[in-house]
Amino acid sequence: MINSSDNFIEDVDATSFIDKVIKKSKSVAVIVDFWAPWCEPCKQITPILEQLTGQFNGKVNLVKINIDENQQLAQQLNIQSIPTVMAFYEGQPVNGFAGLKSPEEIKVFFEEVVSVSSVSADLIDNLNKKLEAAELFLEKKEVEKAMEIFSELIASELPKKEMSRSMSGLGKCLLEMNKLEELDDFLNQLEEDLKNSNEIKELIEAKNFFSSILEKSEAEAQSSNTLDDFENKLKSSRKFILERNYSDAVDGYLFIIEKNSNWNDGIAKNELLSLFSFLGNNNSVTINGRSRLLNILYK
Repeated sequence: MINSSDNFIEDVDATSFIDKVIKKSKSVAVIVDFWAPWCEPCKQITPILEQLTGQFNGKVNLVKINIDENQQLAQQLNIQSIPTVMAFYEGQPVNGFAGLKSPEEIKVFFEEVVSVSSVSADLIDNLNKKLEAAELFLEKKEVEKAMEIFSELIASELPKKEMSRSMSGLGKCLLEMNKLEELDDFLNQLEEDLKNSNEIKELIEAKNFFSSILEKSEAEAQSSNTLDDFENKLKSSRKFILERNYSDAVDGYLFIIEKNSNWNDGIAKNELLSLFSFLGNNNSVTINGRSRLLNILYK
């Protein structure tokens, strides 16, 4: 149903989501407001979204989705709390936030969304190809080549999503080179909006995971205790991670999981999943390792 106060605002349900959000975002940015009647913060944020949509006069569309009436759609989009606001462009989510924000913060969000949607699809495609090339170099441990591309991209004017991805890639290069102090300095210098992006959050998780493995390995090296087979495998997997031999690390974790997935409170599975997160979903080691893990757990 079209909202009479603004021709660019619409209530949408699961049956029309593809047409009104995914397909519509091929031509204009679509901001989606996930709300519920019982949600008090939603009642504060929705009028702000409606007002700004009117002010931007056709540069964005606003879609409102009641999650009580569209629970399956909310689950598919991993909506964990409300209010949640997501922006779609070219059929993909390009920005978003959860929780109550000030009118000033929401206006900045709108400006960022409009900025992204004004960038040509060809330019975005070219940026993504460069990012994929850099990420492939990093996966192959050709760190200097990866750093060169990431640094070149960062020096240019990028949309927020591509900038976050480039910054995260450069940070992972520092991590790959064991430059943890430089990585800390790098993260501390980032602006808050970049720190809150999913890509940088994943980088921070990767740094914390690597630091944890390093600390555990150092403690094991100083211990004189006799280790059993599982403990030896765990120790070896951590050592392989520090040596960047991720495939052998996965083998060690899977050995433990196959024999006893609950051993030591499931530490092997937990560290393996953290390793997958550290490597990224598109890494070949992650893809192969996840497949083997599923075969073990559900055979």
